[in-house]
Amino acid sequence: MNDLFPLTEREEAINALHYATAIYTAAPVVDDLLDAVDWPRGNRRLVDPSCGDGIFLGRALARLLRERPKVREDELLDVLQGWELHPSAAQQSRARVAELLEDHGWEPGKAQAASERMVRQADFLTAGPTGPYCHVLAGNPPYLRFTNLHQLLRAEYQAALPAYACSDLLHSFLDRCASVLMPDGEVALVTADRWLFNVGAAKLRESLGNRLGIDRLQRLDPTSAFYRPKDRRAGSPPRIHPVSVVLRPSSVAAIPLSAAPVFPDKQEQPNQKPGITLGEIAKVTLAPWLGTNGIFVVDEATAASLPAEHLVPAIDTDDIRDGQLQTPTRYAIRTTPDCPPPPAIMAHLEANMHRMAKRGLRKIPWLPPESWHKRNLNEPILLVPRIARSLRPVRVPPGILPVNHNLSIVAADRVTLDEIEEMLSSKEANEWMQAHAARLESGFYSLTTTLLRQLPVQF
Repeated sequence: MNDLFPLTEREEAINALHYATAIYTAAPVVDDLLDAVDWPRGNRRLVDPSCGDGIFLGRALARLLRERPKVREDELLDVLQGWELHPSAAQQSRARVAELLEDHGWEPGKAQAASERMVRQADFLTAGPTGPYCHVLAGNPPYLRFTNLHQLLRAEYQAALPAYACSDLLHSFLDRCASVLMPDGEVALVTADRWLFNVGAAKLRESLGNRLGIDRLQRLDPTSAFYRPKDRRAGSPPRIHPVSVVLRPSSVAAIPLSAAPVFPDKQEQPNQKPGITLGEIAKVTLAPWLGTNGIFVVDEATAASLPAEHLVPAIDTDDIRDGQLQTPTRYAIRTTPDCPPPPAIMAHLEANMHRMAKRGLRKIPWLPPESWHKRNLNEPILLVPRIARSLRPVRVPPGILPVNHNLSIVAADRVTLDEIEEMLSSKEANEWMQAHAARLESGFYSLTTTLLRQLPVQF
């Protein structure tokens, strides 16, 4: 930025967007996707809706020039096109295209002029075509939650796009690509995996499924799929779990696309009958979040100054070592909505409530963010950490409260807790979890009550 020519608000918004989303795909992944759509073939038009430094355009152009070495400029520009919002990225893309054309024998001035026409510096989401015009849309669109977008761009996109496509930029690009596709067209993209199974993307999947289905879905290795990680230090993998996906007309696609989730690591058979699930034989609940530590969850020293009859031993995942529950060292303060607690507890809460996270404040000042006073603690339970590498349930004795949204399992009448523990520890259960849970970093998975309730079981 030059102090004499400060950036406009829009330029700052575009720079921030580029910094947060620039993640460039390695050539082998690009070539694999181009093979999947049989590029080039005939006079089909291929468009990269967010071309970055031009890796997709460059690899597609190289193939086209090999197959049609004498292609005319007007023919070339009719079948190959890129869109890029960020000016520096657009220039990088144009430079790549121009260099390829020069290497192919084009005069430098002509090559540069063609590259400027091929790569449009514009926003595909708001300035792109309004009707079907493309046979193949290929690329690696940005992944970014709308909440992390600059307000200026967020307002523009929300005004131009349907509501179901306005939670993540990836959703927006998927919807936009589908809307400008020719009837027999294909979408070949590298994407983050979560749009395939997240509940929040169900309406997006349903809308896409009105025309398209999944014909190819392949998990990618984030450590080798990209050569410029997203907002990370050089050489480190991005915070996403990428897949290579090809969408084709529903009539020829292998996997139907609907509001139902699709799991990249395990393709369900269309006629597969669902079996008994964990949710049918056991109660799966979420441990309460009691807010900022030191208020409703206290250490032993603080607990010693409070009435023991209002305290319950509390545990979190750091109380588990080598799969075994250690002796609790914290206590949860039990209060009820209809009865103020004793003076000692009120004094403790009043002295510490100023530290409570804003989302944890309640109208009744002696209630925790999530009530648990009706929870039955008279039976043993199984605790499953909500972030874990595997399903390793831990037995929790009666009278102890799990906290901080870990997963609690209480046996129902049909099975015992021992049987449930054996089911969860099985190889089959862990393989199913790893195929269906959202991936995190370093081999961890995000486990939810919905996921565990859907876990197939045998007994």
